[in-house]
Amino acid sequence: MNIRQEFPDAYGSTARDDAERPTDLDLLRVGQALWRGRRVIALLGIVGLVLGAVYGFGVARPKYAATALLVMTPSSDPVISGDVSSQPVSQDLSDMNTQLHIIQSRGLVHKLVDELALTSDPEFNPALRSGWSVFPTAGSAKSAAEDPETIERVIGTVQGALSAYVQRNTRIFAITVRSEDRLKAARMANALSAIYLKDQIDAKFQAADDAVGWLSDRVGVLRQELTAREAAVAQLSTRMDLTSVEGLAILNARLKDARARLQDVQQRADQTEDRRDGDQQRLALQKSALEKSIAELALAVKTQSADANALQQSEREVQATRVLYETLLARLKQASALRGLQQADARVLSAASAGTYQSPQKGLIMLAGAMIGIVLAGAYVLSKQFVHAGFRTSDELEKATGKPVLGQVPVIPVANRSALVPFLSNHPTAAAVEAVRNLRTSLLMSNIDQPPQVVLVASAVPGEGKTTHAVALTQNLAGLGKRVLLIEGDIRRRTLEQYVPGPSELGIMSVLAGDLLLSDAVQHVPGLGADVLFGERTRSSAADLFASRRFEILMRDARAAYDMIVIDSPPVLVVPDARVIARQADAVLFTVGWNKTTRRQVAEGLRQFERVNREVTGLVLSQVKPDDMVRYGYAATNPAYTTYGEEYYGPT
Repeated sequence: MNIRQEFPDAYGSTARDDAERPTDLDLLRVGQALWRGRRVIALLGIVGLVLGAVYGFGVARPKYAATALLVMTPSSDPVISGDVSSQPVSQDLSDMNTQLHIIQSRGLVHKLVDELALTSDPEFNPALRSGWSVFPTAGSAKSAAEDPETIERVIGTVQGALSAYVQRNTRIFAITVRSEDRLKAARMANALSAIYLKDQIDAKFQAADDAVGWLSDRVGVLRQELTAREAAVAQLSTRMDLTSVEGLAILNARLKDARARLQDVQQRADQTEDRRDGDQQRLALQKSALEKSIAELALAVKTQSADANALQQSEREVQATRVLYETLLARLKQASALRGLQQADARVLSAASAGTYQSPQKGLIMLAGAMIGIVLAGAYVLSKQFVHAGFRTSDELEKATGKPVLGQVPVIPVANRSALVPFLSNHPTAAAVEAVRNLRTSLLMSNIDQPPQVVLVASAVPGEGKTTHAVALTQNLAGLGKRVLLIEGDIRRRTLEQYVPGPSELGIMSVLAGDLLLSDAVQHVPGLGADVLFGERTRSSAADLFASRRFEILMRDARAAYDMIVIDSPPVLVVPDARVIARQADAVLFTVGWNKTTRRQVAEGLRQFERVNREVTGLVLSQVKPDDMVRYGYAATNPAYTTYGEEYYGPT
């Protein structure tokens, strides 16, 4: 089987695994996991509750809130309207919200800070709190209070301590200040209200002053303009003394009469064309005289009409200027008289009294602390249950690798490695010994027609119990009356001498070098009931030695002399020795540490054997902790974990 198919999590999912993977969250397993971790959850919940109590009762500073109520009652502007009577207040909510922003503006808060000297208050100036300066002097405190950055920080802190809001469906808005001192909160709320009202009056005074100044300037300009226009009218009137409306009417009448007489003379001239020449000359003279008179009269009418129109226009402009001048002059006098009658658009409806307790809410803090502890504990329990990179059951291991799990060996309860063989001999019914016995049976039955003679015990990385399994399997096979040889293939670390006693100066290197026969190099260990071929120190490459012809001869001689041969190899992901030795083995047992060896490590280890065309016979789940399996919600699949060996060392 290809490794990519064996490990979909490490090398990409396959269609088969996608079809088998459940899509729904197993709520029952989640509930069971939480119930199994109830002690941790309860403990962290209590810790959170205690921490919340410590913070609420001992660390957090109490806060008190004082509220001042103001009502909007704006009056009309006397400078503009000339009337100091009240007018209806605007119902536009945006106007009220604008006032709220004004109350909380930096300018008004700055005035509040200056008025109450809040830069010298440790509550709003962190630089004055204990811990910032051990022995602050008066000079340093004063300079810190006058520092622009300090002032800005204090203003920001004060802005964060106050709030303003409009009471629904009213023109009343509240100014609330929170402080560690209930009386200080009231002083600040009332002071801010007074500053706000004074600011409104100051703004109106300023507007009135601006209006009076503008009116004064405008009246002066109009006065000069009126004088100039009146002078122009007087000059134009002097020039037109002989001209009047009646005289202009007489000229128009004379012009009309002359035009009528000219028309009559023209008709008479037309009728006397056949008369004598004397009459024609007389009519021609009359016609010429009338035409000259008409031209003079028309010019006079035109000139006098233009002068009359100019005079009337000038008089109208003078009148308009005079009216505007008199109006603004009257308004100027009125504004000057009413300038001191300004009043704010709001008034204090209810002054703030001593603040009431606001925070911290000790009960809520304790409850929040407990809930946080419970949530964190629940997350921890679930992560331990579901988020893990290793394997906890044989089913998981078989499903992930496609390889059979031949055994599950629990942690062997020995204090050190030298106590392993005595424990195996003295506790034949212990859970771990029973698990090794089950492993032996599964191994021998892995190929009924041709049971394996040479067994290689390997692992992906160090510390997974590989050597322990090799020693235990050797002792168990020897118990069947077989001649068993244990070969130390991990000649780099040479840890086998820590498990079984006996001189180990001579061993496998001497055999490979031809200095000793196999029968002379092996050492019989009575407690193990088997022979052991120890490793030796060498400067040669271990992989080259195991790949040599001499190692093949050694294994041929060992097969002839022993019924079973167990080889303890180095970790396959550390050095290549295990892959080389595997060519001489009939079966390969791959050890996987329980809840320890990662999926990628197992996948890569199996792939290393696959690359040298060596099939792994089966897997061994080692160092299993039955109690932890139950805690994680797994039932122990090997009954020996709980039914054997408890009389020796208690439940495993």
